[in-house]
Amino acid sequence: MAALPLRREESLGLGLALLGHAALLVWLVWQRPAPPLPLPERMEVTISDETGLTAATPDQAEAARETGPVVGTAPPPPAVLIPLPVPVSAPVTMAQPPPAPAPIRQPRAVAPAPPKAAAKLAPSPPHHAPAKPGSAAFDNAFNSGIPAGKAGAAAQNAPAAVTGAVRSSLANEVARQLKRRWQGPNGLDVDKLVTTLEWDLDPDGSLAGAPRVLSQGGITPANQAQAGRHKEQAIKAVRLAAPFALPPQFYSAWHHLRFTFDWKINQ
Repeated sequence: MAALPLRREESLGLGLALLGHAALLVWLVWQRPAPPLPLPERMEVTISDETGLTAATPDQAEAARETGPVVGTAPPPPAVLIPLPVPVSAPVTMAQPPPAPAPIRQPRAVAPAPPKAAAKLAPSPPHHAPAKPGSAAFDNAFNSGIPAGKAGAAAQNAPAAVTGAVRSSLANEVARQLKRRWQGPNGLDVDKLVTTLEWDLDPDGSLAGAPRVLSQGGITPANQAQAGRHKEQAIKAVRLAAPFALPPQFYSAWHHLRFTFDWKINQ
């Protein structure tokens, strides 16, 4: 088979390639070799048995004394005030007057009872237990079980003095009645939700209007979906607990109530 003749472009490319290879070969032949790299200097190490008698670093105490700034003398320590004993005066006792002599009773003549007459005994008055001091009136009102506004409890409706113990007992009783009606939502971080409500009550313990939401806190991205449910359950607990069974003589202390619903109410 006869070889095909090369075209002009192929012949020109082949000639340029041969010429370039020949020029590269001539350049490599006439190129001088690079000088060798110098060898690294040798390190001399000497081993000595003698050790220095002085430390190379300066004394820490001297360095601290030289570099530390001197501001001034230290302030004197504060004076300690010793309380003087307060003289306690002896209690003053008032002289009690001597008791008056008891009058001498004369014997009274007793008439003889008629024969065959039955003796009639007068009914003894009812025995009343002595009243307890302090907040006993509040405790007796709950122990007696008399609801507010019931007929025949006119003596219980009289206003009474509201003391700190009475307010504490009222708060515990309101929390006890709300705890039975409270059922919080379930979910992640719902124990961090806190809802505060306020409402007004009539003398018979019923609601005098709808409960109002004062504030709500503890909302996180995890429990944000349950925040509205938390408010609804708090309002529902107040509505179910009404009418509240509270002593009417302390109506001035519980006619307006405010309560916070949180995780502590379940304890």
